[in-house]
Amino acid sequence: MNILISDPIDEQAVKELGKFCNLLRKGEEEKADIVIVRSRTVIDRAYVNKAKNLKMIIRAGVGLDNIRDIEYCRKKGIRIDHTPEASSVAVAELALGHMIAIARKIPVTTKDKRKCEWRREDLVGFELCGKTLGIIGLGRIGKEVAKRAEPFGMIILAYDPYITSSKYKMVELQNLLKHSDIISLHVPLNEKTRYLLDKKEFKMIKKGAVLINTSRGDVINENELVRNLKSGKISFAGLDVYSERLIRNSSMKKMDNVILTPHIGAQTIEAKERIGKAIIEKVKNFQKEFEGK
Repeated sequence: MNILISDPIDEQAVKELGKFCNLLRKGEEEKADIVIVRSRTVIDRAYVNKAKNLKMIIRAGVGLDNIRDIEYCRKKGIRIDHTPEASSVAVAELALGHMIAIARKIPVTTKDKRKCEWRREDLVGFELCGKTLGIIGLGRIGKEVAKRAEPFGMIILAYDPYITSSKYKMVELQNLLKHSDIISLHVPLNEKTRYLLDKKEFKMIKKGAVLINTSRGDVINENELVRNLKSGKISFAGLDVYSERLIRNSSMKKMDNVILTPHIGAQTIEAKERIGKAIIEKVKNFQKEFEGK
């Protein structure tokens, strides 16, 4: 089969795929039987119409929001798959990393030290122990976050309309926002979750809360986030994902109470290896199934 790897994946996985598939270069979409993407490449109707031989799309990662017309792909008989389980630990650890960095003011202290400043009296942080962590979305990643937060002594609240029972305390969204010291988002982007946190929800949030988003940028109305960061209603935010608007929003880039990482949730050696292995398995299974027809 002809495979086009449109976005970078683990090098060893590329070598393995090359042993039993013909690897194409960018610009050869029309020859591709399988296209592998991460978050950079957008697959829309125009792309699908150009790739006339396309039989399968594999998204190396969790979300499918860069595959813009899933229903159209299915009508064309194109199978869509992804590797949601492979990067769960990496994303969860990044979310915890943001929490620790914020709690101990690590970005500010780093900035001060580079200026040869030593303001210990202004750098009093807080402990995660005893704080209430509200997890929005208790899927694979949300559960991994909860699992890691418990040993820190955090109290876990969770909101997920698709989960009815859990070892963690499940609450309605408004109760989670009202009582959480730290809020961490782990939901896919769809019409139900777009602007899940908007003006009304920000009013419900506990004053001084910390907001962590490693899911998708548009689950938050970022204009409202900026307003609440400036007012102090949100004391600090740790963001790994953004809408296109935020990329152009210079005001947030200059704010001291925001940590910005460039969508590196799945960017660990281990996660990339797991994603690569999962892709190889999916390609082999599809190839066997296709040849058996």
